[in-house]
Amino acid sequence: MKKIVILFLLLSLVFSSLFAADNAQNYDTISLYVHGTVMADAFTSSFTLPEKANHADREGVAIKVGLDAFKNEDLGAKFGFTSDLNFGIPFRSVGDDFNYGKRPYLGLSCGMIFRSRPWDYIDISLGVKGVISTLDYESISLGYSLEPQADIYFDDSIYLKVSLSFGSDFVRFPFNGDYFLERSNLPSRFSLGLGCGYAFGGYSK
Repeated sequence: MKKIVILFLLLSLVFSSLFAADNAQNYDTISLYVHGTVMADAFTSSFTLPEKANHADREGVAIKVGLDAFKNEDLGAKFGFTSDLNFGIPFRSVGDDFNYGKRPYLGLSCGMIFRSRPWDYIDISLGVKGVISTLDYESISLGYSLEPQADIYFDDSIYLKVSLSFGSDFVRFPFNGDYFLERSNLPSRFSLGLGCGYAFGGYSK
């Protein structure tokens, strides 16, 4: 009887190992979402923290290229990594005693993203990112960004992306100046984007 029990346990262990190996082969994958977006964006000092500064506004258009990555998404892991490179061109910049100028905006952001699929051909996601950027090429700013998005699929891989974004800088490091860091005249940023992307890897549609 003991030999039968031992044999049964050994066979169970072997089959479990084979099943686990098969699952690992099928599901130990990375899903990637590559996308490009054209955005209308605006900067304002109205929400400057810790206190309001000289009023300034700036509007323009921007191009953003991004990548979202998820591991083992078929098994329900909906949290992933997101990053993007943002290049913005202003067409208007005004201010009282200060303005943000008309130099191109350059920003790099990365962080976490939560993704869900409530309908067969639509994904919704929320990205929470840290941002390093410059508006004037005379300083580097650190900030954050919150980005709700919707992806609408044309087929298993190609999708249309609609996105909103809100972000704010909280500190600026000037290259030259009287202070090592600055907390005044820092912009908040709003954008509305439309673009497309391609999903590939372990899970797309």
